[in-house]
Amino acid sequence: MTEDHQDQTPLRPKVFNIPPDMSFVDCLAKEILRLHGRSLEELGRVTILTTTRRAARALQNAFLRETGGEPLLLPRMRPLGDVDEDDLLLEGDQEFLGAGDGRLDLPPAIDGLRRQLLLSRLIERQQGEKVDFAQCAGLAKELCRLLDQVQTEGLDFADLHQLVPAEYAEHWQITLEFLKLVSEVWPVLLEAEGCMDPAHRRDSLIRAQTEEWRQNPPEGPLYAVGSTGSIPATADLLTVIATLPEGAVILPGLDRHLDDKSWDLVLEEPGHPQFGLAKLLQKMDLKRDQVEDIFNEETRSCSPERPRFLANMLRPAETTDRWQLLEKPPGDVFEGLYQLTCSQSQSEALTIALLMRETLETPQKTAVLITPDRDLSRRVSAELKRWDIEVDDSAGSSLDQSPPGVFLRLVARMIADRFAPVSILATLKHPYATMGMERAAFREHVRELERLALRGPRPAPGLDGIKEILQHSEASTDLQNWFDLFSELAGDHAALMSPAPLRFEALVHSFIGFAEKLSLEQETGQSVLWKGHFGEAAADFIAELLRSSDVMEELSSSIWPDLMDTLMSGRMVRARYGLHPRLQIWGPIEGRLQRADRVILGGLNEGIWPPDPGSDPWMSRPMRQEFTLPSPEKKIGLSAHDFQQAICAKEVYLTRSEKVDGTPMVPSRWILRLETLLKKFATSLENDRTRTLLDWQEKLDRPAAYLPVSAPRPTPPLSARPRRLSVTRIEKWLKDPYSIFADAILKLKPLAQIGEDPGAAEKGTFIHAALEKFVKEYPDSLPPDALDRLLSIGRETFSDVLSYPAVWAFWWPRFERIATWFIAFEKERRMLFTPAA
Repeated sequence: MTEDHQDQTPLRPKVFNIPPDMSFVDCLAKEILRLHGRSLEELGRVTILTTTRRAARALQNAFLRETGGEPLLLPRMRPLGDVDEDDLLLEGDQEFLGAGDGRLDLPPAIDGLRRQLLLSRLIERQQGEKVDFAQCAGLAKELCRLLDQVQTEGLDFADLHQLVPAEYAEHWQITLEFLKLVSEVWPVLLEAEGCMDPAHRRDSLIRAQTEEWRQNPPEGPLYAVGSTGSIPATADLLTVIATLPEGAVILPGLDRHLDDKSWDLVLEEPGHPQFGLAKLLQKMDLKRDQVEDIFNEETRSCSPERPRFLANMLRPAETTDRWQLLEKPPGDVFEGLYQLTCSQSQSEALTIALLMRETLETPQKTAVLITPDRDLSRRVSAELKRWDIEVDDSAGSSLDQSPPGVFLRLVARMIADRFAPVSILATLKHPYATMGMERAAFREHVRELERLALRGPRPAPGLDGIKEILQHSEASTDLQNWFDLFSELAGDHAALMSPAPLRFEALVHSFIGFAEKLSLEQETGQSVLWKGHFGEAAADFIAELLRSSDVMEELSSSIWPDLMDTLMSGRMVRARYGLHPRLQIWGPIEGRLQRADRVILGGLNEGIWPPDPGSDPWMSRPMRQEFTLPSPEKKIGLSAHDFQQAICAKEVYLTRSEKVDGTPMVPSRWILRLETLLKKFATSLENDRTRTLLDWQEKLDRPAAYLPVSAPRPTPPLSARPRRLSVTRIEKWLKDPYSIFADAILKLKPLAQIGEDPGAAEKGTFIHAALEKFVKEYPDSLPPDALDRLLSIGRETFSDVLSYPAVWAFWWPRFERIATWFIAFEKERRMLFTPAA
């Protein structure tokens, strides 16, 4: 960037580029300081528009690195709120858009949860009893995505009528009819709310700012940095900024090496990494050679020949025949570039964790994992904890997978299942469940409850069924008192336990009250639900839910678990402090602008990176094209650009797993292209270094030595050995002698299954015991009320198990029929036969 770039004619956009082999934020910080760092006052006049808040923080850190931590009046930095991922990065900080000075009076953006619930009610009324409310909420979530996408592209749902239904299949015609909810009903409802959709509001703000700056250019230098202009409104804003007297746009990683024919084809291939930048330059009416590069050798992270190699590797499909003309690149192109192919996703995670842990052996060295695979990032975070390392994951964790989120979901499921054995055990064994008691004592009571009441035939629904079983068991007084306390706690929220619908606000209040009492901490007497950043996020979720309760009607507690799962899913929670300063996990969008000493690109399998474009649940491809929505492959192009930027770091490891959860995976298309070119040049990125890493991974959990153990040879004394065995057990003795040893000598009995169904063996045992007792009591003659006496003996024999509903419903009616037949049979037999002995 030249110092006199401000003097250029405003008719020609001022657009610059930082090559991918430069660290974007470091190179940018050096250039801004070179141009405007002569005085604090001049630097304070500069405004920089970044893609996201995280990009702004990365740039702040780059300024601090450049000045050695000295005090500095930083330029004003504002996020553009660029959209490059599935979820819209709708930035709340829009001060630079002039919304606060009275020039633009827009309604506030509607809360995301309130919007989802309002749409759910519309879907429920339209669909009737076809779907329950939880399913309506799931459909509403997808509708919210469609709303954001359409409004982000600057389209209008009113144009839906232009899609001629007769041209599409019948189910698409039904979809078009369904979408009238958002084209006709939703705008009216939104106006009544006095709000706007978040994407529409952001789009309106950006377009208003674009027009304002077109008419009244701002004072002071203005830079828009790192954006690819993937949003139409953002592209318009960048075009205006580029033509301002003191404005400039700085692009990330514009390709300089593709031939002109291939570059023209890029505009026809949305999956190409340069598609977004090519479209932006086309909008600005600029050629590639009119974009000036910003260089700084101190920020170079790899050989300048690597971007050339990558440009050829990722060239449009129609020109891949030019690979035949390529000459072998210099050896430094692949210096610091490694490829690791692991067998399973868990071994990939462990290998990455080893690489990150190894980084800490070098003082001040940093490492980062860049991946869109959230499952892989969770696995890596878990593996790093074996060395007590807490790593910052920029994408965060979904609230429904957090400790308070899981506990709330378990409590809701336990109530909906009416305290079924599996549900109540899952809840009471969660670390949060203590009821204000000492944790070890609480766990002991839960284990005793499981052994005495919850294993074996399923108890009657509700707590009364469990309580009745405990009363007829050998339960200790402490256990019965503890269970009474738990029953009393649940009884305080009796309306919640009823299947009858409740007012939504009352349901949420009662549910939270029950969960809080169940999670009381002994030391403080306070619930642990709301502690830490996960607890704060859970509290925000409940608060937002209560604010939106006025749009809800009555709801049954049986639907509440599924509804809460749907509403919680996708709400990301990010840690704020206490994480490792030198190790991080980034999403691809963070890796576009930042660098670390060691970069690991993980999850390079097709369908993960790049992501699977998937199928649109609302519109077919022809419908999307006619409605002028972008092609699903656009997402692949954005992902490819992030990959192209990240692979230009100094030390890069490309990792993938051959199988994920036992399913064979296909390598990423970029890996396949890379391997094709490497074979042409007789080169490989797998070497002694990568083999050593994989060997470390295999040996990490391998024991130091295997000590052979001889087969067990139990020789119990003769007095302990069984003297008689049934025929069936003789057969089992031959096949599995240790089962006989465990049963007949050690007297070990397997535990019954949790909430198991009645078994034929147990039923036969009870029936035979009852009949045997009856015959022994009346060996000679039958009493007049023989049937009643036999049924009475049966009740005594069945005793406690009659409280189980499965026994009462299935076993007892069969015993009554058997008893009737047995008495008739005995009367006839005793008339014809007399026992001899």
